[in-house]
Amino acid sequence: MPARRRRSRRSLKRPWVGASIVVGLLAVALSVVVLLVVQRWQADAGAGAAGDEGAGGTNTGSPLAATLYFVTEDGRALTRHEADLPFGADLLARARAVIEQQLAPPPPPLLSPFPEDTSLLALYLASDGNVFVDLSEEVTTGHSGGSLDELFTVYALVNALTISVPEITAVQIMVEGREVDTLAGHVDLRQPLEPSLAWVVDPDAPDNPTETDTEESAETAAADETAGEEVSDDAQPETDERT
Repeated sequence: MPARRRRSRRSLKRPWVGASIVVGLLAVALSVVVLLVVQRWQADAGAGAAGDEGAGGTNTGSPLAATLYFVTEDGRALTRHEADLPFGADLLARARAVIEQQLAPPPPPLLSPFPEDTSLLALYLASDGNVFVDLSEEVTTGHSGGSLDELFTVYALVNALTISVPEITAVQIMVEGREVDTLAGHVDLRQPLEPSLAWVVDPDAPDNPTETDTEESAETAAADETAGEEVSDDAQPETDERT
């Protein structure tokens, strides 16, 4: 009789043993599935982060072909200089890279149109494509003051930005967070300026302007700026009588 009872108890325990094995196998299988899902999610997240870095950050595999402007060795004009800069899909990142390279020392024998130690303080982009570039005070305190040199300074930056970053249509230069009338008394900076290649020469062209031509061009531009300032000062605001 006791032997039969032991057998019956063993037979009752066997289904629980089998169920425990099944549950254990299911738990292992579930763990494997969860692990695979987590690994797949991490892989997708890593790919997305890499894509974001390539779109908004630096991608050395796709450089930005920027056009910079420096003063010729004889100091008579601006000339183009092509440079490959780190590419970023973000517009402000591209604009900042262009400005910082434009302010950096140029390759010899070219000369910088900016006073030494001029630096970028801030950069603002308006919805209409105008960009506001805030430069350090050295751009004014260290400036030579000549009308031609001032034109070189202003339009080197305006041309570099608008040509290298096509989304930018015009540039207004600020100094130490404030709007300024001019850098050295000649070029009106009270509104965004569009690009102008009037003082840019092609080093390979045989008919580049002479020194007299560039000086006359600078004097004409300065006179135009002065005339515009007088008209602006004398103009009275119109009132809108429409209801």
